Amino acid sequence: MDISEDEYAELLRLDRLRSDNSVLNAWLTIQHAEFPGWAEQVPGAWDFSLDSLVRLEDLIRGRYASTGQAHQDEGGDFLQTASCHVGEVHNRHFGTAWQYHPDSTEIPGAWPFATVPFDRLFEFPDEDGIEPDARPLYTPVKRLCGILTPDNGHLATDPDIYTPTCADA
Repeated sequence: MDISEDEYAELLRLDRLRSDNSVLNAWLTIQHAEFPGWAEQVPGAWDFSLDSLVRLEDLIRGRYASTGQAHQDEGGDFLQTASCHVGEVHNRHFGTAWQYHPDSTEIPGAWPFATVPFDRLFEFPDEDGIEPDARPLYTPVKRLCGILTPDNGHLATDPDIYTPTCADA
């Protein structure tokens, strides 16, 4: 998709807004402060390794009986801290970064997400040619709830979304 300089500048402005704002920064501060206590209460090594995603998936499956039950708790401390762990694994191993649009506080169920850096924008074109920014957005708390749905994949294979599918990337 071809975009004008003005459209590119607007996308860059939006990316910067979503990457550094008081809502996201406050959420990250809380989650990083909560993490040591969370990790002490949950068995296993929570070292931000890829293997920790497998342990976390097992933990989620053992803690929640259904996707609906998990969704009811998605704003709770346990899932919020667990989702921060997942996002941090993605950030450390796949070069993603946290984002959240500050206006999203008005939208029920909107949470921070991880995405690839803006400089990789053109590696992820929208197949339909509608969206100028089709980079993958990964919302860990929604994904943690979603793994409880049968045949919905595994946390360990989710990072495959960061591999561009276009031939010229």
